[in-house]
Amino acid sequence: MIASLRGKLLQLEIDRLVVEVSGVGYEVMIPFPLHLECKDKISSEIFLHTFHSITDRGQRLFGFSSKKDRELFELIKSLHGIGELTALKILSFFQADDLYQIAKADDKKTLEKIPKVKGKTSEKILFEIKQNLKKFEMFLNEGTPEFSIVDRETDLATLALIQLGFDEKTATKQVTDAKKTNPGLSASDIVKQVITGTK
Repeated sequence: MIASLRGKLLQLEIDRLVVEVSGVGYEVMIPFPLHLECKDKISSEIFLHTFHSITDRGQRLFGFSSKKDRELFELIKSLHGIGELTALKILSFFQADDLYQIAKADDKKTLEKIPKVKGKTSEKILFEIKQNLKKFEMFLNEGTPEFSIVDRETDLATLALIQLGFDEKTATKQVTDAKKTNPGLSASDIVKQVITGTK
């Protein structure tokens, strides 16, 4: 099993990257916060904690900036009916403490900030997290994650705009401009403002 990779970052996309290790290029699926971390590291050496998935449909590598993020990914994907790609999508928006608070508050609307997570899908995810609150409590009690998102609302809005078809540069500028006008805007309000052109 491949537990980690250290090598040169050759290519970076929103949801994946390619890292060259000893002449071999590995494609690795990544959550959005890691994409942000790697934006200025093209051609530089990076280190990733990885989860190596082997199924009858093929193999995938998932990359994370910390062991704690990898462990959270494994926890989320272990929930009934939540696959690896859905777990990665959830990790693009929320950390363990967020998911714990969402479940405690029965807050389906916050989960639905994730693009294409609506209706029965968000209900399913919320139900599974609520059924496994003890696991999340144990995870949180093990210590503070090594990496935390400084401004999750900004990241959330940027990713949502990219999912809606904006290129990354434009999405980043639009979010930055919106936050300058009103620093307290939530991610959904930022997206609404950008799309409608209101201030």
